[in-house]
Amino acid sequence: MLLTVLIFHPYIHTQDIDNKEIAYLENNGGKIYYRDTGSGSTTIVLVSGGTLGLETWNSFQDQLSSHARVISYDRSGLGNSDYIPDSKNIGSMTGELDLIINRLNVTTPVVLVGHSIGGYIVRKYTELFPQKVKALFLIDAYHERFYKELKAAVTEEMWKNYVSNWKSLISQVPPGAAGEIGFTLELMESDERYSIPPHIPVYLFTSIKEVEIEERFVEFNKRAFEVHLRLNKQLENDHKNLHHIVTDKSSHYIYLEEPELIMNELLKTIGN
Repeated sequence: MLLTVLIFHPYIHTQDIDNKEIAYLENNGGKIYYRDTGSGSTTIVLVSGGTLGLETWNSFQDQLSSHARVISYDRSGLGNSDYIPDSKNIGSMTGELDLIINRLNVTTPVVLVGHSIGGYIVRKYTELFPQKVKALFLIDAYHERFYKELKAAVTEEMWKNYVSNWKSLISQVPPGAAGEIGFTLELMESDERYSIPPHIPVYLFTSIKEVEIEERFVEFNKRAFEVHLRLNKQLENDHKNLHHIVTDKSSHYIYLEEPELIMNELLKTIGN
């Protein structure tokens, strides 16, 4: 994530659980809330970015529901879902996704849409369960080498300030969000690889739109955009089944600001 998305985002809040489309499953003694809309032969599962719950997808899900079955959900400790200790690692988060798919009786391969760190979750899930996934959509998702290459591209002081900003947020947010910030901090040091599956269509959307930011962060953000775009272009070059769409019209939240860009490709994929 860039500094422009470091602030505790206004989309983080609980949703209206009186909404009849929102229900819950039992998960390790707690509740995991989900929204299940639409119908059809294809199921699309929306996996949100760090600290964000299902409500961030509301408008996008409403539009998609005319064409397919669409499911979004709150990970542990986000939205209305109960916080489950030790749930903010890649194994637990892919397990939550598998719980949703299995318990909601999804019997055909799904289209997975992952935003930001949701991209790591859907890539890992596809690696674990390749037979369950029909296509991947990665919305401004980051390459697993992004943080290490960004660290090498900026000054030591810039990097320390960046990490310090992340760490300072942990004490300001609820446990579920704090755990996801912790996951991001672990990504900065991790050597884990997140593969691109060769057997299905993969769509990668990269934002290069810079937003207003304090002068002291401008140079850091410039370097971050350069690294982000270069690594995502490398994925495009390395994987013939990966379609890379770059936009300068929307920021990190492409599905909110330019939903039609993603929707057009989704509808082609599901045959509508």
